[in-house]
Amino acid sequence: MSLLEQIQSKIYELSKEERSRLREWFDEFEGDSWDLEFDENITEKKFDAEASKAKSGFVDGKFKEV
Repeated sequence: MSLLEQIQSKIYELSKEERSRLREWFDEFEGDSWDLEFDENITEKKFDAEASKAKSGFVDGKFKEV
């Protein structure tokens, strides 16, 4: 049995309250993971080309009001 299958099996054993706490923890974990990945992408300048393109388009009037 894989680790994922073991975890899934254990989740079925949790009470409603425990599942709620797990869900809250996992949401926070995912948010923190996303923040770290975003920060790494900024540090590695992965968004620079797209940001520059967007700024140029805005200056050139190529945008839509939302």
